[in-house]
Amino acid sequence: MAEGILDKAKSLTDSIKDKVTSLSDFLIENDKNEIINLFKEKGEDKIDEIFETIDSYKTVFSDAGYQVGGINASLGIPPDITIVFKFLGTVDAEKREFVLKEAEGNKLITIILDSLFKASDFGEKIKVGDMTLKTINVKLGLIPAISIALG
Repeated sequence: MAEGILDKAKSLTDSIKDKVTSLSDFLIENDKNEIINLFKEKGEDKIDEIFETIDSYKTVFSDAGYQVGGINASLGIPPDITIVFKFLGTVDAEKREFVLKEAEGNKLITIILDSLFKASDFGEKIKVGDMTLKTINVKLGLIPAISIALG
């Protein structure tokens, strides 16, 4: 019996590992460079500017199916900001196009929205019991990253 559970756990781990490998491909090279350039400018002013930008686009994120659940800033060298998005539910392709058009004037917001859409598509493919996608963390900094949390 224990061996059956171990086999299932190993199979699940292998499946998730294969899917997670593609998670690192979400941010295309141009987007990574855009984010890196933002964070080359050190200082509180830059971080304040990003906070204000995120705050001013809260309704766009909501229209896209996400709620800003929190923002964490690391003022180290290099600085970074992690935005926690609560997943509210999938929106169709037409709605995605609409919100991307709303964000067209801001490259950072467009990158974040693209990342959220890709991460939520990815998160919905992963099945671990009855757990579903709950949050997506988008880390902006010299090493941008995306992580998802199921619950």
